[in-house]
Amino acid sequence: QAILVEGRLFARKRSAMLAAARPLTRRLFGPSAISPPVAALAPSALLAPRVHAALGAGAPHEAPRGARAFGVKRIKQRRRSRGRIIQLKEHHYEPKPDGYQPLPLSLLGSGHIRRVLKAGTVEAKSLAGAIDWEKYKCDVKGVRWHPMGGWRVQFDRRDYEHNFFVKCSLYFRVQLYGFEKAKELAIAYRHRLEAEWDEQQRIWAKLDAEREAARLKRREERGLALIAQQHQITEGDSFWGLEGLPPPAGDQSG
Repeated sequence: QAILVEGRLFARKRSAMLAAARPLTRRLFGPSAISPPVAALAPSALLAPRVHAALGAGAPHEAPRGARAFGVKRIKQRRRSRGRIIQLKEHHYEPKPDGYQPLPLSLLGSGHIRRVLKAGTVEAKSLAGAIDWEKYKCDVKGVRWHPMGGWRVQFDRRDYEHNFFVKCSLYFRVQLYGFEKAKELAIAYRHRLEAEWDEQQRIWAKLDAEREAARLKRREERGLALIAQQHQITEGDSFWGLEGLPPPAGDQSG
């Protein structure tokens, strides 16, 4: 009952305020801009927010508190950036000079190097300037610096015709061989894998050529045998053996 009395008082105050503002609204926007009186609205429309608030449900379009969100469609405002992939490293294209070779991103995988590059302190900048970054570059394909503290060799080749697949991943640690020696061993091993793969390709090419020559030779022999068989049938004895029969009795001479 108290809620109903509050609703009626709110409706009376609202209608009084609209009546006081009606002349100014008619002067500014014209007669068509005046909204209908609040009394024309249903009492339930005025009391719905208060009733729902009393029930602990919030706005009328919201589910009651504690209720499951089954069959409720949550509306999301779509923005311009929605559905776009924006990478942190994305920037405008800048043409690179000839012979440009960037530093490997795997350098940031080492915690101590990453902290030196991202700290931004005077000491970190001095340390970063004292490092010879060119040593971490490698122009050999499949050889790069790895965060575990060494050089990694990767080799992946596939030959579907011969059902032969090679996939290698080896590490040469600086702790065991030293920085320069580990890099030399990694490059040498990569060259060795490439040389062995080329040798295997040459062996397969030789075997395929021999197999193709044997196939053509067998095909030629089958063709010659077929021609000889046809020649024997046409020029040799008949298949039915009729040529060996004696002549008819009426044709025999005295």
